[in-house]
Amino acid sequence: MTLASQVIERYPLRVKANELQRVLANLEARSQTYENIIKKFEAEHGCDLETFEKKMQKGELPEHPSWETSIEWGVAIDELEKLRVIKEALEWTLNFLS
Repeated sequence: MTLASQVIERYPLRVKANELQRVLANLEARSQTYENIIKKFEAEHGCDLETFEKKMQKGELPEHPSWETSIEWGVAIDELEKLRVIKEALEWTLNFLS
C-alpha cells in the first residue's frame, strides 16, 4: 500500500469523483474565457503583456488607456495561472478517487 493510499484510507475525501469532474469542467470553461481575453489583447497589440508594458515604460504608448489595458491583461494572466494550479490539484485528487 502506498503512502497516498494510506492517507486516503485514514482520511477519506468527502467529495465524489463526479463532483470533481463537474468542477474541472467548469474550470476548463473559465480558463477558456481568460485564454480568449489574453489572445484578444495579443492580437490587438501584436505582442505579449511584457512587451506591451515595456512599450508603455518607453513612452511608445499613451498612458491612458494603456494602463487600464495592462491591468486587465495582467489580471487575465494571473487568473488563468490560478485556475491551472487548482485544476492540477483537483486532477491529482481525482486520481485517488478513480
